[in-house]
Amino acid sequence: MNPETLRTLIELAKSKCDAAQARHATLLRALEQARAHLATLHQYAQEYEERARCRPGDSRDPSAERNQVVFLERLQQAVAAQQRQIETREQAVAQAASELVICLRKHKSLETLASRRLERQRRSEIRRDQKNTDEFAQRSHKQAADVGLGSRAAVAGSES
Repeated sequence: MNPETLRTLIELAKSKCDAAQARHATLLRALEQARAHLATLHQYAQEYEERARCRPGDSRDPSAERNQVVFLERLQQAVAAQQRQIETREQAVAQAASELVICLRKHKSLETLASRRLERQRRSEIRRDQKNTDEFAQRSHKQAADVGLGSRAAVAGSES
C-alpha cells in the first residue's frame, strides 16, 4: 500500500472516529435529558399523589376523585413511556459506544501500520547508508593499498 493511500485511509478513519464520538456524545446528552425528564415525572407524580390524598374530615366530590385517578393513571403511563424511551436510548448509547470502540481500534491499527512502514523505511535507509559507507571505505582501502604497492614497486625498482 503506498503511503498516500495509507494517509488517506488514516484521515478517513479519523473523520469517522470524530463523527462516532460526536454521535455518542449526542446520544449521551439525550439519555441524560430523558433521565432528568423521568425524574421530573416521578417527582410530579409523588407530589400530586400527596396532594390528592384525603385528609381526615375532607369531603370529596366523586367526579373530582375520578378525575384524579384518571390523571394519575395517565401520569403513570407517561412514566412508563419515559422509562421505555430511556431503555431505547441506553441501547443506542451502548451501540454507539461499541461503534466508537471499533472505529478507534481501526484508526489505531492504521496509525500503527503507518508507523511500522515509516520504521521499516528508516531502517532500510540506515542499511543503505551503511552499505554505501562500507563500499566507500573498501574502495578507499583498496586504492590506498594499490597506491602503496605502486610506490613500493617504484622504490624497489630504483634500488636495483
